[in-house]
Amino acid sequence: MSTELSAAPGRVRPFRLLAALAVSVVAITASNAGLTVIGKVVFSAPDDFCAFLPQNSVPMTLEAVALAATAWGLLNHYSPRPAWWFYQGARVFVAVSWLLSLLALATWRSVLGVVTLDIMLVVGATVIYLAMTRIAPTVRVTTA
Repeated sequence: MSTELSAAPGRVRPFRLLAALAVSVVAITASNAGLTVIGKVVFSAPDDFCAFLPQNSVPMTLEAVALAATAWGLLNHYSPRPAWWFYQGARVFVAVSWLLSLLALATWRSVLGVVTLDIMLVVGATVIYLAMTRIAPTVRVTTA
């Protein structure tokens, strides 16, 4: 009887990983644009809040998604439980990002702008996790 703990590490199909990466970038960029409007209009965040500027948010989104895709591929190759480890990594990423957002509050940034940024982080981490685990799932390597 095979369990996930004793399962052999697998791999991810490269095309599916690229598709998950592309879907993640598009979905996160669109959600960030929508949340930026909400942050500015509803929460009255300042227009110059650097996290809302596309020239800052889009490159950071690309970097985060590329790092997540790399981590997903490595976890699939080396870990028998890649989805569990990826989930734990996403949780740590969000927690550390929230702690770092407290620095934005220390510089007297808009509280609701920082809250909007935190929502962006949670949405982004959720999109990346779902894209990687659903679009680019693990393919178990069987040895005969």
